[in-house]
Amino acid sequence: MVKNFLPIIYFRSSRVLIAAVFLLLASVSLFAAPGLSAALDRDTMGLGETATLTLTFTDAATAEAPQMPRVANLTFTPVGKSSQFQLINGASSSSIIHTFQVAAAAAGDFVIPSIRADVGGKTIASAPLKLKVAQGQTPAATDEKLPAFLKMILPKTNIYLGESFPLEIQLYCQEAQDLTLPQLQSDGFTVGQIPQPTQTRTRVGTEIYNLVIFKIAVAPTKAGALNLGPATCGLKLLTGPRNFFGQFTQAKQVTLKSDPQILQVLPLPDANKPPGFNGAIGNFSMTFEASPTNLAVGDPITLKLKISGRGSLDLLSLPTQAAWRDFKTYPPTSKTESSDPLGLEGSKSFEQVVVPENSSIKELPPFLFSFFDPQTKTYRTLNHAPVPLVVRPTSATPQPTVFSSNPEPAEASGSRDIAHIKAQPGTMAIISSPLVRQPWFWLLQSIAPLAWVVSVYLRKRRESFANNPRLRRQREVEQSVARGLKELTHHAAANDAENFFATLFRLLQEQIGERLDRPASAISGEVVENNLRPAGCSPATLEMVHELFRACDQARYARHHTSEELASLIPKTEESLAQLRKIK
Repeated sequence: MVKNFLPIIYFRSSRVLIAAVFLLLASVSLFAAPGLSAALDRDTMGLGETATLTLTFTDAATAEAPQMPRVANLTFTPVGKSSQFQLINGASSSSIIHTFQVAAAAAGDFVIPSIRADVGGKTIASAPLKLKVAQGQTPAATDEKLPAFLKMILPKTNIYLGESFPLEIQLYCQEAQDLTLPQLQSDGFTVGQIPQPTQTRTRVGTEIYNLVIFKIAVAPTKAGALNLGPATCGLKLLTGPRNFFGQFTQAKQVTLKSDPQILQVLPLPDANKPPGFNGAIGNFSMTFEASPTNLAVGDPITLKLKISGRGSLDLLSLPTQAAWRDFKTYPPTSKTESSDPLGLEGSKSFEQVVVPENSSIKELPPFLFSFFDPQTKTYRTLNHAPVPLVVRPTSATPQPTVFSSNPEPAEASGSRDIAHIKAQPGTMAIISSPLVRQPWFWLLQSIAPLAWVVSVYLRKRRESFANNPRLRRQREVEQSVARGLKELTHHAAANDAENFFATLFRLLQEQIGERLDRPASAISGEVVENNLRPAGCSPATLEMVHELFRACDQARYARHHTSEELASLIPKTEESLAQLRKIK
């Protein structure tokens, strides 16, 4: 009886456990907002190859494969579907992943627009993606099917002297082991460290390959036509028949070699070169602060400078400021923070001490930082406005003078062996007022209770803010909108229509989602029409919002816009966001 009863208990327990898991998955999809993200396994590939596009639906009970957008010369072939569930420290999450193969019919730079899908009655969308397809026939695309080969991919063939750029060394192999890091012949170039490579699979012609991608930061050190490469890489190719366990029985050590690439290295132009240019190349922004601003001659001023952007961050240095001749300067310290493995994006922070040398100084002169932008092929100078200073003169402290009420001749004092006690103390006076009558004494005593009151107030304010997620989101959206409006102006000036409309669409989603207390990714034209009007939004504001949404949708197909056209949308965006913030 026991032997027959135990399997029944186990079967019923398993069914209860499976039912609990499904209930947990259902609860996740009910209470968590669904999201959609898109990713490419690589952003550069050769013509005739394929890349892998993954669409990940998070916290969605069910999600069918969405309709893929139409992109000229690109095809999307569905590969499969998978799902995942995670439970970490009591927090659960689920995801459904659709995989597509992307193939190109022509070389060029492509943009995969935002992909939309309806999940649970809500429309969610992914961010746009960029894909570069390089021209050139790979060895595997010929009649000879090679088990492995090596390629070098350059972002461009015309480069400026000192400009850092990412070089990709791509290894294609079917079955291999004992892979070594590639070596690059790089006379006339500086080469950075190779970070951890990425690995994926791709189809080249009719063959499937394992693809290992090595990325290196490279910068030319001299001008002219330079050969970069070839790159070489050693590995063991697995060949021969397979054993009982499906493993190859033979291994052959080979060294793969890529074709070299010719680069035209252009010298930096001499025209309009700023006087303070010290070799910085890239695209940067700058923040600057100085303190204290009220000080005496000889006191130090600490300068904190942060340069952010894309370029060779390790080579950035502070230029000499010719207008700071009335200050004594000390060597700066620096700290680099990279946002990508190659060190080509991020920020570099400097801290420097300067000392004013006379009291006639009224301001800290403007700080100038010049760099060459290879995208616009022009020099740019970042200029921080002068910082007003109050510099007080210093004065020497006089030695105290001691007065005697009954002076005696020097010879008399020197002739006496015993000094008699004074019969009269002389004139007595109070040197200074008691401490309790000094204002600074009471001010000093009040510092501690004031600091306690301020700390209690700040703590209460933080607790109140933490317990009010709606207010916290409102503050975050206000800051995001302020930054986004500045980005719109920058993109319009650069005639960057793609990033302009992507930023505009994000700002509308965040502002409307905050007002309606909905996720920003769930905001669409239908949500705007069905919810903003009942919330009290005026018809004029609704019309402006719909117009901006239509402009974002049309931008995917009509990509040619002038800077004036983009700039004309900024006032409408500011007016729409201001009116949306008035909705209660």
